[in-house]
Amino acid sequence: MNNRWYELSPDVCIVISKIELAPDEDRIRYAKILLDELRKSGYIANRRIYLERIRNYEMRRWYDKNKTLFMAFEYLKDAKPEIQNLVANKILHYMRLETAA
Repeated sequence: MNNRWYELSPDVCIVISKIELAPDEDRIRYAKILLDELRKSGYIANRRIYLERIRNYEMRRWYDKNKTLFMAFEYLKDAKPEIQNLVANKILHYMRLETAA
């Protein structure tokens, strides 16, 4: 059975799942935070990847319908596993703080 890219790390899988279940306005906010955390972690966005994938992919996944979500997940997918895990942990921490407030 083939795993999706985000299923290789439990924390990344949890973040993707929590974002999927969130209301639309929270999804966008989380995606923006994710993009910011990727940048802070040293990930250098490869715009070519984003443009190639958006041109050559049939938009059928739940996160394809929003440019910010699509970009956040494509960049997270492109990041090294260490950066994926670091960013996922930061997003989970942020989500926990938010629900505790």
